[in-house]
Amino acid sequence: MIQIEIFFNTPAGGHFSGMIRPPMQQPEPRRSAYPWYLTSASLWMAGMSLQGFLFTWLLVGTLETPADQAGIARSLAEFPPLAILLLGGVLGDRFNGRHFLTLMHLLMALPPLLILGVVEAGALSYGWVVVFGVLMASIQALSDPARQSALSRVSRLDVQRSVTIMTIFTSSVGIGGFYLGGQMDVLGLSTVLLIQSLIFALGMIATWRLPDLPTGQTLSARPGLATGLQALWRLPLVRNVIGLNFASSLFNAGAYIVAIPYIAKEVYGGDAGFFAIVMTVFTVGSIGSNLILLLFMPLKHPGRLFLIMQLTRALILLLLWSQPSLWLFYAGIFAWGLNMGVTTTMVRTTVQELAPAAVRAQILSVLLFSFLVSSPISAILLGFLIAETTPLAALLPGVAVSLLIFGVGLAWSGLWRYEFSPDPAARLE
Repeated sequence: MIQIEIFFNTPAGGHFSGMIRPPMQQPEPRRSAYPWYLTSASLWMAGMSLQGFLFTWLLVGTLETPADQAGIARSLAEFPPLAILLLGGVLGDRFNGRHFLTLMHLLMALPPLLILGVVEAGALSYGWVVVFGVLMASIQALSDPARQSALSRVSRLDVQRSVTIMTIFTSSVGIGGFYLGGQMDVLGLSTVLLIQSLIFALGMIATWRLPDLPTGQTLSARPGLATGLQALWRLPLVRNVIGLNFASSLFNAGAYIVAIPYIAKEVYGGDAGFFAIVMTVFTVGSIGSNLILLLFMPLKHPGRLFLIMQLTRALILLLLWSQPSLWLFYAGIFAWGLNMGVTTTMVRTTVQELAPAAVRAQILSVLLFSFLVSSPISAILLGFLIAETTPLAALLPGVAVSLLIFGVGLAWSGLWRYEFSPDPAARLE
């Protein structure tokens, strides 16, 4: 097999080079590929939305764990997957995506059955909830880079529209996961866990209907972890947007994950059903933002929109911190969902567009790594802050960080000048 050195020039400047086999020109994806991908991703999101609800409410609502201990539990559950995530990027670039994702759905169906047995035995405890979180987060970390990388190979649309449509579909179906969680007091925890397992199992059917997604490279030429990190280092704009997103995740996404359950329970006196409504309102806002974005795509300056959203988020967090009336609280949560939907989509599309196809899963794994590593850190910091003050106080760091991200991003990151350039050929690599 002849190997040659190839260079990927990027809109961000710089290049990535490596000794790999030139990607084979593949035919345009068949029309059914993207719908099956959306089905698989939506079922996965439904199961993970339910998981996010279960893990949080089992700690806060069922076991009535103090905020500082709940923060530690989330950290314990999410630190181990960090070691797995970058491995997931390597595996995503090395193995047939269709086979790999089908296996991940099978593995994800097993932990809910394990916890179902624990619940039926009357042994549910703080430790078992942490184990549940570790298992689910680890499998998700292993599979997400491959799932996100496959998007560019199954869609005929440009990257911005492909990501946005996927977000709309998956988030809409994910609301069903919140609804099921809110019915836990009616259906029973065991029934909800069984449904969660079945959701992931059904996703296997959709992934198996995907076309083969081979690497197109020989085993000796497949990129390793070092290759992906070297490629990222030569993409300054990608580095910068991942770094800013990490800062945002620490105290903005972190505040939603850690503070909102305690605000719902302690400030507004809500139960599991109320918490499910809050999560649903947030998700509807996120879906709404992506529907609006879709009308104007492709956006020429997505980086500018990302930075402007930092200013509006600071105002939203200040509103929620003021402990408004219930309906104004819902409005603030909805606006927060709109805001986070925009920023998440802008980050994802920028990285997806600029990442070379040969190491796309690995670079996406670094982006996901920034999300994951921020969550346990913010869980500890904000958990202790809530324990020492009030749940509302955990919203204030996000105000300062949002303003800082805007200032740094405007002056230094290059995001304000970045222009999106649709490249249909990249989807065929």
